[in-house]
Amino acid sequence: MDGAENRILLNVGGIRHETYKATLKKIPATRLSRLTEALANYDPILNEYFFDRHPGVFAQVLNYYRTGKLHYPTNVCGPIFEEELEFWGLDSNQVEPCCWSTYSVHRDTQ
Repeated sequence: MDGAENRILLNVGGIRHETYKATLKKIPATRLSRLTEALANYDPILNEYFFDRHPGVFAQVLNYYRTGKLHYPTNVCGPIFEEELEFWGLDSNQVEPCCWSTYSVHRDTQ
């Protein structure tokens, strides 16, 4: 299952992330679980999907697919984090308890 055909390259805000297609299927009904090469943001020459989104938040998004745990990056404003989660089709209520109080303070200051 670790062959090149099972890997996927995601370029988010100029930062490339590589993972397995199966990893992105772990959370169904999300933007990443529905990627196909027919999408406009797929570049067949580079064999990657490009998203002009916040790369720092995306690291946490991808980690959520990998581990099942959603952590809040404290160097990002709460509303930006929420916008990014909404774009990717994730629920902000899934933020881990260890990050919830920090996230809710940042979120509530908007």
